[in-house]
Amino acid sequence: MAALEPDDPGSVGDYRLLSRLGAGGMGQVFLGRSPGGRLVAVKVVHAELLRRPEFRSRFRREVEAARLVSGAFTAPVIDADPDAPLPWLVTSYIAGPSLEQAVAERGPMDAGAVRALAAGLAEALVSIHAVNLVHRDLKPSNVLLAEDGPRVIDFGIVRSVEADSITRTGHMAGSPGFMSPEQVNGEPVTPAADVFCLGAVLAFAATGDNPFGGGPTPALLYRVVHNEPQVDRIADPALRSLIAACLAKAPGDRPTPREILARIGPVDGETATTRLRPIRPQPAPAATPAAATLYPQAPPATDRPTRPATRLDTTSPPPGPLGTPTAPGAHGGGTRGTRRAFLLAGVGAVAAAGTGAAFWFGRSMVGAEDTDEGPRRAPAPGGASPSATARPQASAIGVWPLDETSGTLARDTAGGDNGTATGVGWRSGKDGAAEFDGKTSQIVTAGPVLRTGAGQGFTVSAWVCLSAVPGFFATAVSQEETPGDSGDSGFFLQYSSEDNRWAFSRPGVRAVGYTVPAAATWTHLAGVCDGAAGKLRLYVDGVQEAAITDTHPTAATGSLVIGRAKFGGKPSDFFPGAIKDVRVFDRALTPARIKNLP
Repeated sequence: MAALEPDDPGSVGDYRLLSRLGAGGMGQVFLGRSPGGRLVAVKVVHAELLRRPEFRSRFRREVEAARLVSGAFTAPVIDADPDAPLPWLVTSYIAGPSLEQAVAERGPMDAGAVRALAAGLAEALVSIHAVNLVHRDLKPSNVLLAEDGPRVIDFGIVRSVEADSITRTGHMAGSPGFMSPEQVNGEPVTPAADVFCLGAVLAFAATGDNPFGGGPTPALLYRVVHNEPQVDRIADPALRSLIAACLAKAPGDRPTPREILARIGPVDGETATTRLRPIRPQPAPAATPAAATLYPQAPPATDRPTRPATRLDTTSPPPGPLGTPTAPGAHGGGTRGTRRAFLLAGVGAVAAAGTGAAFWFGRSMVGAEDTDEGPRRAPAPGGASPSATARPQASAIGVWPLDETSGTLARDTAGGDNGTATGVGWRSGKDGAAEFDGKTSQIVTAGPVLRTGAGQGFTVSAWVCLSAVPGFFATAVSQEETPGDSGDSGFFLQYSSEDNRWAFSRPGVRAVGYTVPAAATWTHLAGVCDGAAGKLRLYVDGVQEAAITDTHPTAATGSLVIGRAKFGGKPSDFFPGAIKDVRVFDRALTPARIKNLP
């Protein structure tokens, strides 16, 4: 929720606007108040959409469809004017986050909460299908989590099962990853398509990830049509079986919403938002840095030892028309469209008299590394553990903005592990960053920040910008294996010259992405060590690009280093370029949480 901007209207129809809730694909959404004092959600369409001759007809269909649907698990329409200069729609205000937001902030749900969510959404589909409509865009951002159960919103591309398709030739209605195979293939769409989308939504709620993975849209659509969903991470056998049945490729093999309700059985009054509790909202992600003039390319070092054979694993788009990899550099840093806000109609905290309250999951959100216990910090040199101050769940235990303008101290604004900067240049202004010469520049903390041994989960992220693509390994963040001069680094978030790709590595093990790095381009890198699953995962600009089994869970007890690594017992792999906003977490963040970091 955000304050109204100067160009925002003060009122729409008879409804006074109070604040911004967010934006959907069709328009801006505001929190409003009716003449009688009722809080409502007001959607006002984007002005540019009115240039399309078919738009008003589509908006009128949305209004009519939403008015037809009734039930406890949808948001009823209160008022609308499709013929206004800027058409608008008013619905009941649902006080609660979207499923997408909740999972991003708190991790996956437990099995009981997912069953309650499934029951509520299945009942919503019963109401939608009862009036011969198909939603066609059921996804986590279109599910709001109210105190008394979930709500399905956004009927913008709904259609009657008797009507001809409203989509134009060559255009699909739906969202990649939450579309049925028949939607992808342009085949007739029936209520069974919503059941497939429901299965994908439930898998997301249970695991924090899409059952068909991530990556470029063509690759994702290819997997929806041809690959089996990844549901092995769902521990509860009955829930796993139900979700797998919803994700059957053939529409006739999927259960109906009423059959889903029968399989779930009574949920003892439990809803997906049982025992909600208010917590402090997470701060907004940092703004995307701009490209800058950096140091020229540094010459490769001549005394680097030969690296041992490394096991590689990448997650590349599949072959074929829908899975053809994009051209080199197409995913280059900072321009990918994944850094959009999650806010949609009705999402946000209740606002009254200028006071807001955010409601999030309490008991129902769990994850392999996301627990409600206090943050885990690495022991200080000599075995003494630093004191731990309680922080919000999944908050960073170390944050180095690297926005200093001079000096040899790089502040840690989260945990106090300040680093000593050597040979580092500082860019001033709003896009301040640390600039490294690729030869000797480095930032080193006094001791370890992360626990990195067997079974330990952690996440490392940074914005990076190469001054030139080097002919040698270049490491953005690492932690040394042992204090002093001996030993290598325990992990490397880096550019791999052997692969000409970004990578997240341990000694002898490297998860390599498919994005081709480009010079003078800001890119967000995140490496996740999932200690519980024994996996290393690499994310580039919020998208998972690689995963590999972690066969070398090295306990690195030395300093955290920004701008280089240690290899062969010597400082190595110096980074040529700029780095900023380095963050470390003492757990494996979920894919949805990683998506928010850039």
